[in-house]
Amino acid sequence: MKVNKSRFCPSPTGLLHLGNLRTALFSHLAAKRDDGSFLLRIEDTDRERSKKEFSDAISQDLKWIGLDWDEGPGVGNQESYFQSQRIDIYETFYQRLIEADLIYPCFTTEEELKIIRRNQIASGQPPRYTGVWAQASAEDVQSQFEKGNKPVYRFRIPKKSNIEFVDVVKGEQSFATDDLDDFIVKKQDNTPTFMFANAIDDSLMKVDLVLRGDDHLSNTPRQIALLEALNLPLPKFAHVSLFTGSDGAPLSKRNGSLSIEDLRSEGYLPIAVCNYLSRVGHSINTNKLMSLKELSKSFDTNNISSSPSKFDKNQLLFWQKKAVESLSSDETYIWLQDSLEALPSDINKDKFLSLVKENINFPVEVKTYIENLFLLPLNKNEQVKPILLDAGRQFFKASCNEVSQGIQDWEKTVKNIALATEKKGKELFMPIRAAITGQTNGPELDRVVELIGIDRVQSRLKEASEL
Repeated sequence: MKVNKSRFCPSPTGLLHLGNLRTALFSHLAAKRDDGSFLLRIEDTDRERSKKEFSDAISQDLKWIGLDWDEGPGVGNQESYFQSQRIDIYETFYQRLIEADLIYPCFTTEEELKIIRRNQIASGQPPRYTGVWAQASAEDVQSQFEKGNKPVYRFRIPKKSNIEFVDVVKGEQSFATDDLDDFIVKKQDNTPTFMFANAIDDSLMKVDLVLRGDDHLSNTPRQIALLEALNLPLPKFAHVSLFTGSDGAPLSKRNGSLSIEDLRSEGYLPIAVCNYLSRVGHSINTNKLMSLKELSKSFDTNNISSSPSKFDKNQLLFWQKKAVESLSSDETYIWLQDSLEALPSDINKDKFLSLVKENINFPVEVKTYIENLFLLPLNKNEQVKPILLDAGRQFFKASCNEVSQGIQDWEKTVKNIALATEKKGKELFMPIRAAITGQTNGPELDRVVELIGIDRVQSRLKEASEL
């Protein structure tokens, strides 16, 4: 389907995580495939839990990942894209529904609802509101108001009919209205529910694709009934399956769900995250690293899977590696600038980055290279100390003696060390690498030697011989 406008509507009650970022990305790609608009709306009607710090963080995260909005906070022609500032708009629609007798005040308390649900479950019925206030007399309603009781307002679901629609992902859907209870559209504090404000705003803002998680699927017939009652245009709906943790349970920090803030602080590159998420529950027939524009042209709602998808950290790391490889020299400097501050001033930064780039995925690994090569004494390096002790002092004294003759050809120098120590294979190469680099793996050793210079090589071998 051609998409003119899609949207992402987070609630600012916490930080953005991989699951809701995937929804935002899918929505963005669906719109941009057809050169449509991407809308950001902040659903902050939950007065207690909504925080400005979270809405600011969400905006920052979306901009970092590259999902700029064409309409939303700071951009667009609406009075506001914060639902908390649109209460007067919602009130006009409440009045229309009241005049048409399509919503009614309900004074059923939470405790009463719990009892009703408990009894329904006990008798094998699905728990739902029974409509006890749907036909209440004007006198009964007035009596409650006079007592100072505050109602919620419920929408009258039409009975003995079906609500049908075609879901872009899941296909034809049909819901019997008798299975749907009269849902709340206005809370006791006069703020709108998600069910109401979300549907009204999507229609008023001319959103023609509502792409969201399939946990909202059962909300859709209710919102369709509401919009039809108000004679407002209906969008198309696309419900994507759950994005679960690696263990199949809902995403959490325990099973892989990092906040976008966490990903950024760890050094993940935005394009890596985008390439990974665009393939979670959506098939793209290439492992080529693609820009957002390229991803949008490859995005197809027909290729969205109807099955749940699990978080796969190895796949995320795969795309991170590809993204690192794609960086230009200037981009690499920007990405690693904080980590490079500890590099000794006599070491050529270009050569150092060229040496380590193919062996790193994150800035912290650069810090580790610098620390092990130049800063951390070998006797403090718990990773390599056992290897050095096992090789023995005589091995390193002999190695140091061969290096002192000069290094014209590193391969020849190693051969001479082999002859002098009668070592070969792993017993030869591993302790030499451990002593010079402070690590057991990494770049080719001859390149390391060329970078750090003969004086540092001698110093590290001498240090190893004194353990």
